[in-house]
Amino acid sequence: MARAPKAFPGFERCIYCGRTGSLRDEHIIPHSLGGDTVIAKASCPDCEKITSYLDGYLARDTFNECRSHVGLRSRRPKGRPKTLIASSLRPDGTEVDREFSIKDQSYVLMMPIWSLPGITQGKGPTLDFDVTQGHAYIFTSPEVQQWIDQEQLKIGAWPYINYPTFARAIARISYCHAVTCLGLDSFNSLDLPDLILGKYRHPSHYVGVTRDLPPPPDPRDVPHKLEMHLYNGRDQQYLLVSLRLTERPTAARFGSAR
Repeated sequence: MARAPKAFPGFERCIYCGRTGSLRDEHIIPHSLGGDTVIAKASCPDCEKITSYLDGYLARDTFNECRSHVGLRSRRPKGRPKTLIASSLRPDGTEVDREFSIKDQSYVLMMPIWSLPGITQGKGPTLDFDVTQGHAYIFTSPEVQQWIDQEQLKIGAWPYINYPTFARAIARISYCHAVTCLGLDSFNSLDLPDLILGKYRHPSHYVGVTRDLPPPPDPRDVPHKLEMHLYNGRDQQYLLVSLRLTERPTAARFGSAR
């Protein structure tokens, strides 16, 4: 039986745009990544469409195959695939696909590597991230590895990361966490609501990661981790929310001024 979501009380207005009236619950961690905690009546219909798109990007484009492998929930469980395609590269660079059961299919999970948020370093807003690398987490079953070795293949089909959309999705989760911990009016959210809604075009100013390798995964009964820290910038203190999604060791950081 599914566990009932834990709900934090809302604020009688949309936490993104301030609109009152018809308001809907807002998941902190996306439902598709196993999140079961919501802020009650927290987003208006227009903002919910935008945040649902961001959550959907994480579910479909970033964690899609990972979700199948670790059995994360789906709103359409009957639509889950029974098999997945493993893509590999021949020595001449051409791609070869082969269908495997979910437990045997190999896949790559890419997590971005950026610098710390620009605001914490005293930098002005910029359109682009100054570093655009990634950590690659590769799963290969013995069956697939045998096929790869026999055919002298390399695992291919490295996923593309839409950096601004990924950053906005991470900012949304972190902002919601800050709101539940501190309240909507107890900290200066600066441009974060506009960033989440796609109106602010400088995501690297507020979203970033540490440059070191992420630590080992937490125990499997700790699927997500959200932690808040104070960060001493050059001229003031900031709130940093550290975020890890699923059992995979993703590492992302988000900054907001106090």
